[in-house]
Amino acid sequence: MALFSTSASGQSLPFERLTPEEAAKRIEGCGVGPVTIRFDDLLQSHVLTVAGADAASDEQLKCIEQAASYHDVESPSAIQPKFNAMRAERWSALALADAKEWLRKRGLLERVPTYTPGETNDVVFAREVETLCGPIARGAFESEYGPHVLDPDWIKGLGLPPKREGAEALSCLLTVTQVAGYEVGFIGNEAYTEDK
Repeated sequence: MALFSTSASGQSLPFERLTPEEAAKRIEGCGVGPVTIRFDDLLQSHVLTVAGADAASDEQLKCIEQAASYHDVESPSAIQPKFNAMRAERWSALALADAKEWLRKRGLLERVPTYTPGETNDVVFAREVETLCGPIARGAFESEYGPHVLDPDWIKGLGLPPKREGAEALSCLLTVTQVAGYEVGFIGNEAYTEDK
């Protein structure tokens, strides 16, 4: 699970910048035994492994989650799903609060359209979001993959890196849909180097 160091509003997220070694030492202070550190080539980040977390209490899991800051944590035990759910809940709450603040600063929070899964017409909702986010956002959800997927050609049209206006439109689309509870996906490609 990766986390960006800044939020949609451009503010730093409330996570301490810790080295993996500092985070490991703090986790060990939760009373769960030694922590090992490895670098994951695919994620391009460090992963902290808590081998002794099998019998961790809920309080210890909370301690581990906060002690790790933004670092990925894994355990070879059955507690991993519980830990992941705990982390996802906290990070989701922080991200939602940040998205609301981003929209509030732009006078858009009260204008977010209501979305009710299974009741709201997805195509109509997507067009309302595009309209709210301005002319650059027009066509963002006109994807061959359906109204829950940003059109890859629209994203490509923003350029790399996108200009300020394009980045603002993309941020608007993502924050509005997040606040409304409308799931959005991306179609992406990754280039792999050939093994020699």
